[in-house]
Amino acid sequence: MKKVWFPLIGLSLLTLWACTPPPQGIQGGVFTSPSAGGQPVHGAKVIVQVGSRKVETTTALDGRFSLQIPGNAQTFSLTVIPPSGQRMAALTFMEVPLSAYRSPYGAASEMNIYLPAPPSRTLPGYPVRVGYLTGTVSLGGLPVASSTPRNPNQLFDPPSPCEDGLVVFGGLRTVSTDTFGQYQILVASTNNLYAASGSVWAGNYTGTDTGDCDTATEYYWSHFQYVPDAWVYLNGSSTQQDLVLEAFDPQANPSRIATLQATHDLSGLSGYNPDPNSPQWNALSLSIPSFAHAIHSGEIELGQYYYLGETRKTLRVYKLPPGATSQQISVLSTALRFNEEFLLLDLSRAYHWRDGTNLNDPLTVRFLDTPKLSVDEGATLGTTPTLSWNPVAGAKVYVVSIYDGSGNLVWSGFTPQTSLSIPFPLTSGATYFWDVYTDDQTEILDYISMDPAALQARLYLNLNHLVRLGQLQASPVNHRRGELAHAFLENLGHIPQGAYQKLLQNGYRESVSEIRSFKVQ
Repeated sequence: MKKVWFPLIGLSLLTLWACTPPPQGIQGGVFTSPSAGGQPVHGAKVIVQVGSRKVETTTALDGRFSLQIPGNAQTFSLTVIPPSGQRMAALTFMEVPLSAYRSPYGAASEMNIYLPAPPSRTLPGYPVRVGYLTGTVSLGGLPVASSTPRNPNQLFDPPSPCEDGLVVFGGLRTVSTDTFGQYQILVASTNNLYAASGSVWAGNYTGTDTGDCDTATEYYWSHFQYVPDAWVYLNGSSTQQDLVLEAFDPQANPSRIATLQATHDLSGLSGYNPDPNSPQWNALSLSIPSFAHAIHSGEIELGQYYYLGETRKTLRVYKLPPGATSQQISVLSTALRFNEEFLLLDLSRAYHWRDGTNLNDPLTVRFLDTPKLSVDEGATLGTTPTLSWNPVAGAKVYVVSIYDGSGNLVWSGFTPQTSLSIPFPLTSGATYFWDVYTDDQTEILDYISMDPAALQARLYLNLNHLVRLGQLQASPVNHRRGELAHAFLENLGHIPQGAYQKLLQNGYRESVSEIRSFKVQ
């Protein structure tokens, strides 16, 4: 009998173990955003919810946490609330697939969350080392003296249309020439470097389609010079780099300058009327081509093209070698809507790239519609309101964000649905702003471990730099986004992008709703 029953008992125990699901858990860490130093956040509340069931914990000194998921859920929501008084924003992620954070054996995988926080101060490094890039800019044998001189505070401001006598080192530092056509760029480092390298771009950003900066719709460089790599030795010495300008014209200089046809299709944008001759005119679009030329240098803006009553423009671009893939021409196209007072409402952007394999292919920009908010401007809401908006065809995930009265980010929620409730009470009597962002590629898992502050910085619209948009007005949120963008550019040299696929073939599209306010009861 023992030979009969023991195997059966063993089999039933094995079967019972196999039918019992392994424990479902997640673990990870909470940190400040990289722009704020990426430091562990101690005392943040981490809340997981499945249906009406919640579990929560608090992060340890090293920012780490571990939680068991209630029930046998396939998805869960996750909210992280920072300690009070730290000026960090809270985050909520909806419908997160548990399978992405669990192995077949039940072990929990890591998930790191980055809370937006004010930019950190630069920590002291090695003693600063400096060097100078100097030289003379000439055109037709004569020195180019800038008629739009810059001051030292404009070193990190990008070249703008109608400026002349400009020299750009590394795509980031821009100066103007003096009355003798000479320039000097200070290069400093606290990273114990003995030399720094970068590209040099110089010229006059004075080309227009009308010959008048006030009436033009196309702005481009009239003359330029590009040096792929220049070395500056950081021992207090000067490196000489003289620059002789050439025409930035595809007819006069076809070996170095090409054209790219770009057509705008605004038919997917609801509520947009781009006809300036219509009484209901409330929208316009523009394209900005840039030269992405080297990993050690930022992009160079090649022009600004405004589609006022037009659908097609011919963009002037730097000519890439046929078949080359190491350099690209990027084109950022923006469609925006405004009201009668020229207050900026919503906007949609499309990003496209060309290299030496497809630079001659015409570009058609089809914009992603913008989310339309369902809560009226100035509404009075409860302390944990539910915010909603209309769906956008082709959108993946919506990012709804709450800002305080000064434009600082308070909370962001990520959801594939078209409504979301704020998971903690807002301050009674306070006024908040809110908006909704989306794009056509980013999934919910992509947003986890992404820096939400980078998204805010990317949405900054520099109205002073865009010469035909100077009369538009923006909310305080745009000002705060500008501060973040400046911090990223100063510390990293660029603003981080998302996790996108097939950029050369498809590019990607994003849009953001208008910014509305509400008051809490």
